[in-house]
Order: sequence, then structure tokens, then C-alpha cells
Amino acid sequence: MTNLHARPALLFALLFASFAGADEPAQPAVSPPPAVAPISVYDTALAPGWSNWSWAKTELSVELKGSARKPIKVEAGPYQALYLQHAAFPTSGLTKISLLIQGSAPDGDVRLFLLTDGKINGDGKLIKLSNTGWTQVVVPLVTLGAEGKLLDGIWVQNATGAQLPRFYVTEIKIE
Repeated sequence: MTNLHARPALLFALLFASFAGADEPAQPAVSPPPAVAPISVYDTALAPGWSNWSWAKTELSVELKGSARKPIKVEAGPYQALYLQHAAFPTSGLTKISLLIQGSAPDGDVRLFLLTDGKINGDGKLIKLSNTGWTQVVVPLVTLGAEGKLLDGIWVQNATGAQLPRFYVTEIKIE
């Protein structure tokens, strides 16, 4: 019998507890930090603020037969590089670099480096060139030692001690 009398009291206590906090103001929803817009470096031409400081032979906005793309053509001797320079800017909120690359002969090797404070970080990212079409390359900034730093340049460097057959680079973005 005691249990039957306890149930209405329990129900009343639960009902009262559910309304007890009704007068408290709702907490505002936590909004995510604003997204950082991707930074275009090169599409069919260099984006504003970027300069070509290459020490490899380069040609910008090359017309390729049957293609709407206008890539950078690079002819790199031993350890020469395509070097795209910009005034230093923070990489806060950015996480990766992406680009398209294509060789004119199979089996070439290049390395992608990002420069912070005018210096390369680490060993870069080795990229195998293919002459069978465009290769999408996506590399986290942390892999290239540039996450949360001031970025001021990009190198795509011949990774060998020999002349490299020409290659093409386009659609470079930092996201």
C-alpha cells in the first residue's frame, strides 16, 4: 500500500522538476568559427599578389591544344624550381594545398615545398609525374611544415640531378 501512495508524489516531483527551469534563459548556440576562403594562387594566370620568381625556365598561361586550361610550363634542370612568391600571410584556418600537375614524359620526380619566413620546411612532398593526364595533388599544410605559420612561397622543384622533361602545373589553391 505504501508504494501506491508514493507514486503520485513521485509523478508530481518529476512534473515540477521539468517546469522548474522553464524561466531560465536559453543558452545561445555555439557557432563555428568563420570559414576561411580558399586562396587561389594560379588558375589560368597568377592571382593578384603572386609573383614568378622561378629559377627554372617557365612560361605562364600556356595554350594546350584541346584544353581550356592554361597551365604554367616548366623546364627544370637539376634541382631547379618553379617558385611562386607572395608577401607573407598567415595560414590560420587553412589546412591544405592542392594543384594539378602533368608531365610530358613518364617517371619524372618533383618535390613540393612551402616556404615560411623565406625558408623551406622539411623534405617537402615527392610527386611522381605522369604523362597520361592531369594528376590531382592534395597535401596537408602540416605535412609541409606550414600549418599556423606565415606562408610566403611555393616551390615545385626538380627532385633529381638531371634535366627533367617539361611539365605543367595549374589550379594551385591553398584551402
